[in-house]
Amino acid sequence: MEQENESRRQSLSKSRLIVLKIGSAVLTRSSDKSLDRGVFCRIVEMVAQLRAEGRDVVIVTSGAVALGRGVMGCERPDRKKSLPTLQALAAIGQSLLMDDYERELGYYNLRCAQLLLTRADLEDRTRYSNARRTLETLIKMGVVPIINENDAVTCDQIRFGDNDTLSARVAVLCKADLLIIMSDIDAVYTGNPKRDPTAVRIDTIDAGDARLDTYAQDSSGDVGTGGMITKVAAARMAAKMGIATLLLEGKRPKLVPQAIAGHEVGTLLYSTEHRQTTHKAWLESLSSKGRIICDAGARQAITGQGSSLLPKGIVSVEGRFDEGEAVELADASGRVFARGLAQYNDDDIRRISGHHSDEIESILGIHVSDVIVHRNDLVLTD
Repeated sequence: MEQENESRRQSLSKSRLIVLKIGSAVLTRSSDKSLDRGVFCRIVEMVAQLRAEGRDVVIVTSGAVALGRGVMGCERPDRKKSLPTLQALAAIGQSLLMDDYERELGYYNLRCAQLLLTRADLEDRTRYSNARRTLETLIKMGVVPIINENDAVTCDQIRFGDNDTLSARVAVLCKADLLIIMSDIDAVYTGNPKRDPTAVRIDTIDAGDARLDTYAQDSSGDVGTGGMITKVAAARMAAKMGIATLLLEGKRPKLVPQAIAGHEVGTLLYSTEHRQTTHKAWLESLSSKGRIICDAGARQAITGQGSSLLPKGIVSVEGRFDEGEAVELADASGRVFARGLAQYNDDDIRRISGHHSDEIESILGIHVSDVIVHRNDLVLTD
C-alpha cells in the first residue's frame, strides 16, 4: 500500500493541465479582508513556475466579495437578507481582483482572461459546449483563464454554492489532469485537528472512500463559503472523470510544485475511476428537476444491461419538469441510481406510466420517443 501511495504521488508529475482553486481565506487578510499581497504574489510566481515547466493552468479564484468588503469597509452581509448588497460587493471586488491578476501575471509575460460562470451556464448543453470551447482555445493560446462565479447576478437557484464545487465542474469541463484546492484547510485529517489532538493527517486516500464522510468536518469560516465537506464532494465530482485532487494549505504556494514533484504534503484524493465521456460527465453534473420512481425490473435493466427507461417500468413521477430537463431515477425505496434527460414532461410521463411504448401515441396524441430516458442520455449514480 505504501508503494502504491508513493507511485500515485509520483504520477502527479505527469499532470499537464491543472485546475488551481484559490479560496478567499487564502487571498485576503483576516484583519481587514484586503488582499494579502505577499501571498497573492507568491501564488502568481508559482503559476509562472508551472507554466515554465510546460504545464497549463486554469485558476478558479474566490476573493471578489471579500475584496469588495475590504474596500467598502463592511461586514459580510446575510445572503438571505441582503443579496443585492452581496452582489454589489462582488461587482466592486471582481474588477479589483482581475486587475491584480493581470498586473502580476504580466510581470512574467503571461496573459490572463476572465470567465464568470453560473450553474445555469454549465447545465445548458449549448452554453456548456461554448464554455468548453472557449477554455480550450484560451489554453491553446497560452492564456491563463481566471474563473469565478458570477456573484454579481446569481441567485440561490443558479449558484454553485461555493468555489470548491465550481472548481470541480471546471476540471471536468476542460478535462484536467489534476485539481488542486488551496485553502485555509491544509489536509484531510481523521478528525477536526482544532478540537481533536489525536487527529492525524491523511496522506493519500481514494476519493470514494466512505471514511471520508466521517473525516470531513465542516469548518466554514467568516470569509469563504466552503469547508471540508464541500472539498470532499468536489474531489468526488472530479474523480468521476478520473481526475485526482490535491488539498493543500493555500498560504504556502511553494507546496504546489513540491506536491507535483511527489513530496508528501497535503492530502491526495485519487481516483480509481475511468474517465467518462464529456456528455456523461455533463449529465453527472446536472441538477435534477424531478424524480421518476422505477420498478425493480426497470432498475435491473438500466443498471445491469445498460437499457433505456421505458414507460412500462415507471411506478410514479415526482416534481415538475419539461421535456429535455434532467431527472433522477430511483427505486421503490427512494434510492437514486441514475440521472438522465427526460424525453417527455412530467404530466405526459404520468399519463403513460405503466403502459407499453406502442400505446404512447394513442394516450398522448403524439409520439416523441419509445423511451422516457434514453441510455445515451443517462448516467448511473449509484
